[in-house]
Amino acid sequence: MIAPIFVLDSTEQWLPVAVEPSLAAQGFSWTATGWQHDGQTVDRLDFAPTMVPTDFADLAPTAHYRIAHGGGLFWHQFWLWWPYNPKNYAGWGEHEGDWEMVQLGCIDELGESPVLMSCAQHDGGEKREFWRTTLERGQPLVYVARDSHACYFEPMRDVTDTADGDGEHLLVELLPFGRWDSWPGQWGHSANSPGPLATRRAWRAPHAWHGQCR
Repeated sequence: MIAPIFVLDSTEQWLPVAVEPSLAAQGFSWTATGWQHDGQTVDRLDFAPTMVPTDFADLAPTAHYRIAHGGGLFWHQFWLWWPYNPKNYAGWGEHEGDWEMVQLGCIDELGESPVLMSCAQHDGGEKREFWRTTLERGQPLVYVARDSHACYFEPMRDVTDTADGDGEHLLVELLPFGRWDSWPGQWGHSANSPGPLATRRAWRAPHAWHGQCR
């Protein structure tokens, strides 16, 4: 299976990490009734206001991985969980909890023959044929914007994002999703923290989401 290499901005402080150990560091545990904190089941994750990148320094860079089907292809999806998104543009954007995603549309279930690729960026995304991506040792490079963690096919800078491509190249550890993948709650306590994964179009219909990317 071909997996992306995630290239950080030179000033990025956060890393994508595994869900369960990162939430355990904030006092959460997954149970049969959902996420719990101090013995109480919660419908939103209320992180400590003092949360900093070093709280997760002992966790390896990670992507949660799944295969979905659609449009005659096998979509190999790499979902990145960032505990915090510090991006603030015109007074909007900063929030706890951040899910970003990159997917490869492959003709085979093993993921060795990709033909399409799409990257999540804020409320939308960008798509390319696989042959138009930049490869390193046969793996496509994905440039991650500082703080917002939006994913791009090449280094870029605009009024909202900067991804200079001069930071660490992450060969992320791949982990399966847990039963929390269908949790209906909110992944942070900010108004714009992400909601459920399983209701997203990219989750339910990856080919349709790819089609609406620019």
